[in-house]
Amino acid sequence: MPETQQLQKTDSNPMLLMQQAITGGASIETLEKLMALQERWEAKQAQKAFFETLSEFQENCPDIRKTKKVKFETKTGGTTEYSYAPLADIDRQLKKLMSEIGFSKRWEIQDNANKIKVTCIITHSLGHSEKTTMEAEADTSGSKNPIQARGSAIEYMKRYTLLGALGITTADSDIDGRLPELDIDKLHAQYMELYTFITDRDSQYLASMDPDNWAAEKTPQLYLKAIGKAREIAATLSKAKP
Repeated sequence: MPETQQLQKTDSNPMLLMQQAITGGASIETLEKLMALQERWEAKQAQKAFFETLSEFQENCPDIRKTKKVKFETKTGGTTEYSYAPLADIDRQLKKLMSEIGFSKRWEIQDNANKIKVTCIITHSLGHSEKTTMEAEADTSGSKNPIQARGSAIEYMKRYTLLGALGITTADSDIDGRLPELDIDKLHAQYMELYTFITDRDSQYLASMDPDNWAAEKTPQLYLKAIGKAREIAATLSKAKP
C-alpha cells in the first residue's frame, strides 16, 4: 500500500504507524508526516481530556457566594451599590478542587497608558489550555488614587476571566455592574474554537450555536455568556462521547 494511503487510513494510533514506518524503512517525508499526525492526535486527546475534566469540575464546583458589599458616590452625584466575590474568596473555594483534577491557572497582564488587558489561562495536566480575556481602563470610581484605580481594574478582570475560563458564575448574578470593554473579535475567535470542537462531535449544534443564527445582537456580553455555555456543552460531550 502506498505510504500516503497509509497516512490517510488511520487517525487513532499514529504512534503505531510511525513504529511500523521506521521498521519498514519509510522515507523521511513519510516520517515527518507521521510526526505531524501524532502531534495533532495528541493535541486532540489533550483537548478532549480538558473538557472531560471541566465537566467533572463543574459537577463538583461549589456555589461562589458574593460576600463583600461596596457602596460609593458616583461622579454624577448618584450612588452605586453592589456585592461581589473577592478573588481571594473565589481562589480559596476553587484551589483544592482544581489541584485534585489537574487544573492550574495563571494570568497574563498587559498594562499600557490607556488600557489594561487581563487574560486568564486554565491549563490541564495534559497540556491543553483555555483562555478568557478582558480589557478595560483604570477603575476611577470612588476616591481611588491612580495606582489603586489600576489595581482595582486588574483585580476585577482577574475575577471574571477566571470564572469565564471555568464556565462558572457567582451565585447571585453574572455581573456586578462594571463589565469592562471586551474585544469582540477575540471573543468570536474563542467561541468559534469551541463551536468547532462541539460540532465535530455532535452535528445537532451546527445551526443552533452558529453566531450567524443568533437572534440577538452579537455584543461582547452575549459572546461572553455564549462561551461559558459552550464550555459546558463541550464538557458534557467530552464525557459522553469517545
